[in-house]
Amino acid sequence: MNHLLLAGASGRLGREILTAGQNKNYAIHCVNRSELGELNTRIEKISANPNEQIIIIDVTLPEGTETILKSLQCIHNTAQIKGMVIGSTGHSDQQLQKISEISKILPIILSTNFSRGVYLFEEILKAKTSSGVSVSSLARQLGFDLSLWESHHIKKKDAPSGTARTLATAASVDLDRVVSTRVGAIVGEHSLLMSQESEELRITHIAHSRRLFAEGALDLCERLFKQTLENKVYNMSDALNDLLQSKGKD
Repeated sequence: MNHLLLAGASGRLGREILTAGQNKNYAIHCVNRSELGELNTRIEKISANPNEQIIIIDVTLPEGTETILKSLQCIHNTAQIKGMVIGSTGHSDQQLQKISEISKILPIILSTNFSRGVYLFEEILKAKTSSGVSVSSLARQLGFDLSLWESHHIKKKDAPSGTARTLATAASVDLDRVVSTRVGAIVGEHSLLMSQESEELRITHIAHSRRLFAEGALDLCERLFKQTLENKVYNMSDALNDLLQSKGKD
């Protein structure tokens, strides 16, 4: 039996994951805020059966992530934990260091966005063209000026978004060339603009529903249940690349 321990189930993304995860071939267990510090006890109880596999999904806040990590330090045997998937952002350098330390005993996927479309977007930007350079490098060679624009709902706190930062890195766009807007109830829209005087090319990803993030997170977990990652910190792109390549070797 496979088990997903969902921390942050009462939040927007947590509720979407809970809904999208119904009728799957694994059990989803909600972990409330008061239980985060005792997550090790729940894991050890499930692990009493050697046939059980566990994945932790953390969509809390950075402080919640830190509490979970402290709890995981108390577990003596992590062999049945397939990994931890962290969807919260805004971790401090100290918290990131703690994530790195725990990744020595189990794989951790730290993602700013679980969208499979954003993963494809990033892969397009990093892919080599027929000339042997990336799309963004070729655009610059052809005289295009690059910038990134992103828009989210008015309640989103960070700007630029974590996804915008990831895409900017993939296209080698400086953060001062990233424009952020916060308006209405927009789920998420990201565009890379490649422009020169007489023409412009845009690559755009639009999120129509938050459900896509839940579906992407669960797709990632389903692949992780079937395959094994090395113990280290991954982003969404690196984790999917490894999991897809491993599947191709089966």
